[in-house]
Amino acid sequence: MTDIAVTSPAQHQARLRVAPTLACGLFGGFALGAAARAWMRLISDTPEFTWSGTIFIVAGFTVFGLVQSTVAIGRRRIERRWVLTCVRAVGFIAMMPLFLAAGAIMFPTVMGAGLARARVDWSRWVRALFLLVSLGPVVLVASQLVGDFGWSLQSLVGFIALLALYGIIVWATQFVLAPQFDGWRAPRWSKVVAGGLVFIVMARLIIAILIS
Repeated sequence: MTDIAVTSPAQHQARLRVAPTLACGLFGGFALGAAARAWMRLISDTPEFTWSGTIFIVAGFTVFGLVQSTVAIGRRRIERRWVLTCVRAVGFIAMMPLFLAAGAIMFPTVMGAGLARARVDWSRWVRALFLLVSLGPVVLVASQLVGDFGWSLQSLVGFIALLALYGIIVWATQFVLAPQFDGWRAPRWSKVVAGGLVFIVMARLIIAILIS
């Protein structure tokens, strides 16, 4: 009975790593949300400050960071594929508040670059295609910055902040988007169909933004 109650050093260290990981996700998401709110104010030609809008943005990023850290823990500790798939699905849902309202323009960038980075099991040309699609909104936002503020320091800082913020978001999506290397493989046709649908959705979103 005594042996059952004893925790091995490896198990103890694994449990200790859970709290720091969750804390990093929680406070990292909060900091990222605050930075995103400051960036939105910087690039707006009519900057407005509302507590409701700020709280919604920061809360959305905080939840995003916390849930992505939870998915990261799940990848290390969950062995059953269907359970981990459910956890990843929750992680994907937690990403959606980042793309509400004006944030919708960056959905193709996050998904395209995220898939290109995380799906190492896909062919290079497919990943390159998704990466190419992800650049569309970045170019569009950059052109809007120059259109609003000209070739100025404000435009440069806004563009650099854009790359930094969404670079971090893309990095965080790896826990949801990366494949599960457990020996199981989906049929090739299902990957083609799923990838094609994702690509079409992102492409249509970019076209809708361009013609709006």
